[in-house]
Amino acid sequence: MPSEPQMKGEKAADVTIPTIERILVPVDRTPLSMKAANYGIHLAEVERAKELIIMHVVDMKQGGANGLMEVSSAEEMIKPIEEEAKKKGINIKSEIKYAEGKSVVKSITEYANKNHIDLIVIGGGDVSQRTYLIVGWGVAMDVFKKSQCPVLVMR
Repeated sequence: MPSEPQMKGEKAADVTIPTIERILVPVDRTPLSMKAANYGIHLAEVERAKELIIMHVVDMKQGGANGLMEVSSAEEMIKPIEEEAKKKGINIKSEIKYAEGKSVVKSITEYANKNHIDLIVIGGGDVSQRTYLIVGWGVAMDVFKKSQCPVLVMR
């Protein structure tokens, strides 16, 4: 098979197709976040990923009862995503993390690095819609900039 043409003095590009075994989908209640979760399920199925991780980060700045209420709400939000993935035979894991003393972005990117995530699928929305969004366009863009793995931002 002939090699890719290259410019004089240019190094040949790595054209190997990466294996996507672990997909991370940070979620909140926004429609784009749910779209990202559905796309994550689709990718996990198509790529035959070993694991799909649905993650919600609880911003502890809310504190006390609000933080506990958010955990309960997050579990409720994640349940139908888990059910849909299981119906398709996907190994799914859910994580609810606390952003204690760090940003939501740092919580997501640290988790991705520590757990050898191959792809992050995240919803990017208009932060001005609600000021308290956990995963909004600002978060998605910062995850994109700071992540060590590829990031797919849903619009």
